[in-house]
Amino acid sequence: MECGARNRIPADRLESHPVCGKCRKPLATEELFLPQPLIVTDADFEARILKAPLPALLFAWAPWCPTCRTFVPVIDEFAREVSGKVRVGKVNVDQNPGLSSRFNILSVPQILVFDRGELKETLPGSLQKHEIMMKMAPYL
Repeated sequence: MECGARNRIPADRLESHPVCGKCRKPLATEELFLPQPLIVTDADFEARILKAPLPALLFAWAPWCPTCRTFVPVIDEFAREVSGKVRVGKVNVDQNPGLSSRFNILSVPQILVFDRGELKETLPGSLQKHEIMMKMAPYL
C-alpha cells in the first residue's frame, strides 16, 4: 500500500474490490494469498518481502545445514496457517550472497522479521511454531 495504512478486510469482502481506508486506492487483495512459503532471491527480495502488503518473515537456510532441514516443515506449516496475514519466504543463503551480506547472516538457520519494509527482528536458530507465532503477534 502506497500510503502505508494497514487495512483489515473481512474474508467475505475480498472479492468486492476493497479500497484503502486512508487513501481510497484499490487494494491488491490477490497478492495476499500467494502460495507460501515463497522462494526469495537477491533479485526479487525487495518486491516479495520489503514491498509486501503484509508483515513478512524470511527464513534464511542452507542445504548443508541439518538443523535447517529439520526446521523446514515448521516454517511450511506456519506459512499455511498465516496465509493472508503474514508473508513467509525462504532464502537459500548459499545461492543469494547479496542478502546474506546485506543482513549479516553468518549462521543458519535464521529468521528475519520485516514490517512495512523495515527489518524489525533477527531471530537466530530454530524456533517452535508457537514461538514464531508469539514473535509475529505484534506485527499483525
